[in-house]
Amino acid sequence: MSEHDHNITDDEPNLDDLANAAEAEAQAAGRSGVEGASNELIEARAQRDDALNRLARIQADFANSRRRLEADAEQRQQYANSALIKALLPAIDNFERALAVEAATDTASVLKGLQLVHDQILAVLAQQQVALIAPSEGDAFDPNMHEAVMQQDSDKYAEPAILQTLQKGYALRGRTLRPASVIVSKAQ
Repeated sequence: MSEHDHNITDDEPNLDDLANAAEAEAQAAGRSGVEGASNELIEARAQRDDALNRLARIQADFANSRRRLEADAEQRQQYANSALIKALLPAIDNFERALAVEAATDTASVLKGLQLVHDQILAVLAQQQVALIAPSEGDAFDPNMHEAVMQQDSDKYAEPAILQTLQKGYALRGRTLRPASVIVSKAQ
């Protein structure tokens, strides 16, 4: 690293200036003070070299810390959903049990089992702070939470309102993950 690779603030002494000043003093003192000034020059240069070495070590430590933090952040991102996945595994097990039921079983008990699995999945999502976006007829249209896939004429509502929900949406901690697909009223 060269001497110019780092910035010197006003608070830090400029070691090159100290070395130059010591050299100037040595020249001004003549031959009688040459040895003392030479020692000061050597000491000033040693201090400068020491400061530059410390700076290089600090920069290397900073770069290593930054790489470790980036690797940790990447690993956290890769495994961020592990709690959600673990919570969904029992619901998947229940679906597999439902699929393994013999065809001779009555439809009502299969539907009841599927409803239980559905409720179990919604409970897991609620634990993960996932909220259902399911607007009712007449609710005001909100483009942040609803996606209008169709418009229909309606005298019933002056402002755009939900006429029908085609697909429910979901939000995570208030942020829409998937907007609800809706049919919206259109004033005539």
